[in-house]
Amino acid sequence: MKKFNLISLKISFLLLSSCVSPIPSNLERIVYSNKTVPTTYQQRIALLIGNQGYEKGRLDNPHHDVDDMETALKAVGFHVRKLKDQSLWEMEQAIIGFGQQLEQDKNTVGLFYFSGHGMQYQGKNFLFPIGAMTSVAMPGHLRVKTLEMEYLLATMEGAENRLNLVFLDACRDNPFPKGWFKGKGLKKGLAPMQAPSGSLIAYATSANHQAFSAKGQRNSPYTQYLKQEILKPGISIFDMLTNVRAAVKKETHDEQKPDFYSGLDGQFCFKGPCGPVGQVQTNSKEKFFRDRLQNGGFGPEMVRISAGRFRMGDIQNGGGSDEKPVHRVSVNQFAMGKYEVTVGEFRRFVKVTGYKTEAEKGEGCWVYDESWGYKKKANWRNPYFSQNENHPVTCVSWNDAIIYTRWLSQQTGKQYRLPTEAEWEYAARAETETKYWWGNDIGKNMANMANCDGCGSRWDNKKTAPVGSFSANSSGLYDTVGNVWEWNADSWHNNYKNAPNDGRIWKTGSDNSRRVLRGGSWSSNPVYCRAAVRDRHASVERNQSIGFRVAVRL
Repeated sequence: MKKFNLISLKISFLLLSSCVSPIPSNLERIVYSNKTVPTTYQQRIALLIGNQGYEKGRLDNPHHDVDDMETALKAVGFHVRKLKDQSLWEMEQAIIGFGQQLEQDKNTVGLFYFSGHGMQYQGKNFLFPIGAMTSVAMPGHLRVKTLEMEYLLATMEGAENRLNLVFLDACRDNPFPKGWFKGKGLKKGLAPMQAPSGSLIAYATSANHQAFSAKGQRNSPYTQYLKQEILKPGISIFDMLTNVRAAVKKETHDEQKPDFYSGLDGQFCFKGPCGPVGQVQTNSKEKFFRDRLQNGGFGPEMVRISAGRFRMGDIQNGGGSDEKPVHRVSVNQFAMGKYEVTVGEFRRFVKVTGYKTEAEKGEGCWVYDESWGYKKKANWRNPYFSQNENHPVTCVSWNDAIIYTRWLSQQTGKQYRLPTEAEWEYAARAETETKYWWGNDIGKNMANMANCDGCGSRWDNKKTAPVGSFSANSSGLYDTVGNVWEWNADSWHNNYKNAPNDGRIWKTGSDNSRRVLRGGSWSSNPVYCRAAVRDRHASVERNQSIGFRVAVRL
């Protein structure tokens, strides 16, 4: 085996009118659940903050945005506290009071809305109070001079009320000089946030992108349509956000695409009871989509991969005999997970089904703790390194991954599965024939490309990186080089002799007890992260460097 280090409702509804994961306007078919949020929610409380009078980067819309959101929310039964141009201390005090109100009745709907500047640094999101533009002089100041999103989320979660809504229109133009924080963890827009189970996080645009202000207009593009959708009777939150996304995309000529993550366990409607359960036909041609789950929320974000033909195997000569002979394969259109399945996504599945992984039922997971070995207490919840909801789930066996795909299939009505080995390599190569999708060398200064033992990132040979931390290949997939090895559907074969040329799962003439792994991991040398590299392990194996991503038939 190659060097693998395998030896070695409560619903927090976080609508971040800013930047996170995509609203699925591209779903082929949406199937609603009959499950809805109880209609007994009488108490509705909202805190709105609009900051526009910044010393630098003054904005035009936030004051009007909060005024109009106040009008819309009062019309659907919210008690609203509206604040403008708040300092950090004032924002913190307002949030504390907001949390205390939410604690008073567990059935309360809480809603937080922010319009103003926001940014990300090293994967964390920060909202800007008035005064921060002149007091933040270096990256470390963000944590003490601005409001970190965790402060808000911890307050709302601690209230333990059943339903929380947060809208952040905060991905505005970066007001700092060009090159500020360059190479120090600063990216455009807000970082992705994984929604906890029973929550929904929505942004005004997609993660790592900036939303538009609208000079000369009353509202930002996002709030302009959000306030209208809130007033529509009987429309579920999912359809509301889908409508907002479509309108904003059209308004901005596809440059701003509102997104969200969902962990909701049911439906919610702002005005009146939710309308009839049914199906909605939506655009089936967009590259990215997420499928609706029957119990509310959405599955993993998927990327459409066009049909094509490619050369599979050790094209560059330098791999093992298992990567030969190089052969041509035709692949039909399919979709593959944009990211590796995350801890948060897997946690939701476990919460709904009560599933226990093979690590939890058996002898744990193979991890490094001064030495490599199985640790009884190691599993996907505790892989013996720190992780959050956005990290790829690890310590899951091939069998665990299959159960997860079957659950997705049951929830969506589609045929979710693990990708075949040919599909995986085809999508990972992204129409290239080099060792990696960007070329033949890891090279120097490649820390923004991958997480492996020698790639140069801050996670190298330590642990997994949050999904989406590196550049995507031209297929639109992240982390096909390093981070975690990914289970494939195929049984293991020692080489490609008699391999199918149509991209299907290869089962015949194989060892069905062992399954293929692809992509390398955070603990793999670069040579073992090449597009052609193959590895295998028993289908029951659990390891802190193994995860998976899903595929679906189109």
